[in-house]
Amino acid sequence: MAYQLYRNTTLGNSLQESLDELIQTQQITPQLALQVLLQFDKAINAALASRVRNRVNFRHNYTCVWACVCE
Repeated sequence: MAYQLYRNTTLGNSLQESLDELIQTQQITPQLALQVLLQFDKAINAALASRVRNRVNFRHNYTCVWACVCE
């Protein structure tokens, strides 16, 4: 299952607002809007996974010291 993290981006919010408007005007069903959002989740995750080369990892040790490692 794709993560829904990117729904809170400008693009994701705009998509949700547009889908809500289409639902309110009865141009699409709520089920279709959900399918569109799920496809958006899959597409944005796949695009970022294949096109972004930099990674950020957060690591901690037993003394609760956190380190941000940028690769």
